[in-house]
Amino acid sequence: MITQPLHILQCNSTGGDGCINHGAGHATQPIHVRVAEATPSKWADGIVLRATSDGWIGIALFGPDDTADSDTATVWVWNHADLTAHLSAGAPVALHSVYNVLASGRSRISVVRL
Repeated sequence: MITQPLHILQCNSTGGDGCINHGAGHATQPIHVRVAEATPSKWADGIVLRATSDGWIGIALFGPDDTADSDTATVWVWNHADLTAHLSAGAPVALHSVYNVLASGRSRISVVRL
């Protein structure tokens, strides 16, 4: 079930200047990183199953997660950027369930969770 308005799944890129949007799935705001790191119990570890060039990332989370798709046990998130070079299948990640931040190594990526 989609709970986010679909208009946030669009990016208003200005070419070389990057994205000018500030919502979920676009630029990661420092406050989101800080509050996510201040609530460590809300992180769920997972493995990237698939990343697409249009921003979709499929993640298999470890442990119980009642928001995962029950048929495939895959959680889908979206980011405006093509992260296929950074998030290959099998890459370890962590997803914050409250602040919609995806951690991959030292990178923190703002995502929309569907």
